[in-house]
Amino acid sequence: MLAIVGLVVALMTTSAAFAAPAEQIRHPVTTGSAEPSGDDAGSVTVVKGDHLWKISARRLGDGASNEEISPYWRQVVVVNTPRLRSGDPDLIYPGEIVEVPPIP
Repeated sequence: MLAIVGLVVALMTTSAAFAAPAEQIRHPVTTGSAEPSGDDAGSVTVVKGDHLWKISARRLGDGASNEEISPYWRQVVVVNTPRLRSGDPDLIYPGEIVEVPPIP
C-alpha cells in the first residue's frame, strides 16, 4: 500500500503529461536524435520553450533565413493545428508531438 501511495505522489509531482480518457496518445518515431534526419517527414516532441517557428527553423538548419522559414512554418502550422491539444498553433505544450513535413 505504501508503494502505491509513493507512486501516486511521484506521478503527481512530475511534469509527465497524461492523456484524457478520450484523448489519443501518439508516440514519436525516434531516430536517435530530437529531429528527423534528412528531408524525410517525421515528428518532433515539443520541449519547454518550443514554438512552431523555432521547430521549423531548427528543422531547416542554422543558415535558414526568415524568408526560407516562413513558408515551411506555414506548412507546419497547417499540418499540426487540427492535432494540437489546444487547437491553437500559438499554444503548444511540452510532450506534444508535432509533425514536420519533408523539407522542400
